[in-house]
Amino acid sequence: MKINRIEYHDTHSGWHLCPADFSRQNLALLVGVSAAGKTRILEAIMNLKKIANGSSMNGIKWDITFTSGTDEATEYRWQGEFENKELTEEDHFNKGGQFQVIHEELSSSKRKIIKRDQAGITFNGVRTPKLSPFQSAVELLHQEDEILPAYSGFKKIVCSDHSDLRFMNRTYGMSFARFERLTTSDTLKTIQDTNLPVEAKLAWVYKNNPEVFHKIKTHFIDIFPQVEDVKVEPVRAKDDPAVITFPIQIRERGVKQWIHQRTMSSGMLRAFKHLSELYLLPAGSVILIDEFENSLGVNCMDVLTENLFRNRSLQFIITSHHPYIINNVGVEHWKIVTRKKGVVRVKDAKAFNLGKTKHSAFMELLQLEEYVDGVEI
Repeated sequence: MKINRIEYHDTHSGWHLCPADFSRQNLALLVGVSAAGKTRILEAIMNLKKIANGSSMNGIKWDITFTSGTDEATEYRWQGEFENKELTEEDHFNKGGQFQVIHEELSSSKRKIIKRDQAGITFNGVRTPKLSPFQSAVELLHQEDEILPAYSGFKKIVCSDHSDLRFMNRTYGMSFARFERLTTSDTLKTIQDTNLPVEAKLAWVYKNNPEVFHKIKTHFIDIFPQVEDVKVEPVRAKDDPAVITFPIQIRERGVKQWIHQRTMSSGMLRAFKHLSELYLLPAGSVILIDEFENSLGVNCMDVLTENLFRNRSLQFIITSHHPYIINNVGVEHWKIVTRKKGVVRVKDAKAFNLGKTKHSAFMELLQLEEYVDGVEI
């Protein structure tokens, strides 16, 4: 999947993302002052993933254009809107309640696939039997051949957040029998396409594809040269021998003992997991990273800006307000985010005629009125 254009409107709260274009590059760096709306943009994209998977959301209206499918060549446009109603106590108790879809359309570059109004759903020109009014037609009809590529595309949107230490240090467990089946029957592509956590995928490549694991390890050691080796060997759980876990372990130069991920520095562990995702997420993934400097670290920036991420069809949409991050990403990737009351706009840096070099463009950005006064109440 690749997101080309998105417009999103939360009519209940009044927050509106005006049409934002992401079609030109596979890396978009959202820059702007605090509270401009950078994080909300990522949340809006994740909400569309949830809607595509059956969630019902009060007052949400959307219009997204994207490519998906086996060759990523088919362009789709998906539009829709949920009703906007005042929430009752029962709605809050039921974690938001259910809201009817009042309009929805899905079309490809070839034809209109779904048209929906309050009277019902039309699929390929034929009215369907009555279906749930609270879920998107993309979810309800996702097994249809014409809809499955679009539906599958939203499955590939990933919010890559390894900043919460409570979860980052946890090891993933799996039955030994299942892991044995994985190690004997799957290929790298099938492992990439699974929804297994990155730790389990790492254990698979460690055992079955040492070439890919070596690439991940080499990039990691480039960032942390004090590291001599890395391993992700399966370990049987002490409380249940039928379950195995996949701890990441490193060995530093001059240190005999392996260092378990529980005692690794948080920056190291985040970096290794992010690097692993670059290789182990399925082709066509859309990777969302909020506050890049907090989750990955500035010393890892060069890895992402070199050709590594261009070798596979991955799209990155990243937020940052850190000077180092902004100054080390090409100006052509900057998306300047501004907000006036509830209306958020995203513009390419070229719209402001910033300097030709990264340094001069960055200095001009800091003086730019739209950037400095990025939030207007």
